[in-house]
Amino acid sequence: MKIIVDTREKKHSHILKYFLSNDIDFEEKKLDVADYKLEGQDNIAVDRKQNLDELARNLMNRADHSRFWKEVRRARDNNIKLIVLCEHGGAIKSIADVSKWNSRYSPVSGRALMEEIYRVHIAYGVEFHFCSKRSTGRRILELLGAK
Repeated sequence: MKIIVDTREKKHSHILKYFLSNDIDFEEKKLDVADYKLEGQDNIAVDRKQNLDELARNLMNRADHSRFWKEVRRARDNNIKLIVLCEHGGAIKSIADVSKWNSRYSPVSGRALMEEIYRVHIAYGVEFHFCSKRSTGRRILELLGAK
């Protein structure tokens, strides 16, 4: 089992450290969809978001919005189950919890973001999961079916 990590993935040293400390084989390569996948398993991929602010930018900001939607459509067109893993932590454990979120940086309300997440989930089958930063490496493995 080898995890493929997209070469464009940033601020992921905590994840690579987890892989190294748990003897998880990984290789950095350019991926067309998402940030993480299992080598040889092209039907599922995990796209990591650092927090709800990044997710809000991707879903609600025009510049990021089109790039994210291209990735969602590329996943659908290639029969790839896309899973978004958001490292927000704290009280955010489900999509419903997002409605309680208030950003210091974004004018987007938690309720509006929650509604957009549900829309992407229903329209494209994208799954959304939430975790703390310290559990991201383990969650990526679980979501890919590697553990």
